[in-house]
Amino acid sequence: MSDTKFAWIDGNLIDWRDAQVSLLSHSFSRASAIFEVMAIVASRKGPALFCLDDHMDRFFSSANRTYMTLPFSREVLKEATVSTARANGVHNGVAKLYAYYPDIELGSEAPDNVSIAIFCVDYQTLDISVDSFSGPVSVGISQFRKLHPQTAAVHAKVVGNYVNGFLAKTEVRRKGYDEALMLDTDGFVAEGPTSNIFLVRKGCVETPTKENVLPGITRDVVINVLREMGHLVSESRILPQDLCEYDEAFFSGTLRQVQPIRRIESHDLPCPGPITQALIARMRKVFSGSLEPYQKLLTFVETQGNE
Repeated sequence: MSDTKFAWIDGNLIDWRDAQVSLLSHSFSRASAIFEVMAIVASRKGPALFCLDDHMDRFFSSANRTYMTLPFSREVLKEATVSTARANGVHNGVAKLYAYYPDIELGSEAPDNVSIAIFCVDYQTLDISVDSFSGPVSVGISQFRKLHPQTAAVHAKVVGNYVNGFLAKTEVRRKGYDEALMLDTDGFVAEGPTSNIFLVRKGCVETPTKENVLPGITRDVVINVLREMGHLVSESRILPQDLCEYDEAFFSGTLRQVQPIRRIESHDLPCPGPITQALIARMRKVFSGSLEPYQKLLTFVETQGNE
């Protein structure tokens, strides 16, 4: 296999090292690009994109929420994502899509021209261990509050929104924690910088409401799996002073999937707790394609995987 890795840029596969955009572009200087990240999992029938349709729907939703007109259809971008993963021989990794304004623009108004780039990379290529995303973490509560829906398009994956989480994580890492937990502007628990949080109390699972958080695609799958396992799951407004009353906690997200939390501030937690541990085992079956109801979430990279 060639050492060249490809990126899909506006309809063409090119050497990803040749992908360029001006530093004076609107999306670089104004953080106006939108993006999506989805897992490419090693299922028992071969590599597959996880929840491709859901991620593509959110990609177009992000464009709509940020007044961006995408130059390609869903079907074109779905096929482009699959073909890029295939061209790069990805077996276990990640796909990342961007829509951005490539033209030089010094003002705040976005140009009309929009480009789309798709990268599909195997973790091995990046010398990344999958375990680095899912190991137990300690969590500190950040002073930086989650953006309010009336201040930004918080339900869109727009690059500028992630400065908020970057600052939160940097702050708590300097205090000795692994990960940040952000509150909303009303003081309720919201989410991590790039993940949703779940908390378990007396066998019931709670997760923050969706008003101020990005409703994660993995979050939705986790909720369905937990309910199928027989657990009560509710969306709740959770106060930070009540976090010490919970028995277990975990994050969910595209890269981390299900990540146990071992401590929130000074409150130690079983890690993983029994519900978290059972969920991790169940989600592995979901990603492997072993559970029939969830097989529809997999889009196979290789043609023979669909047969």
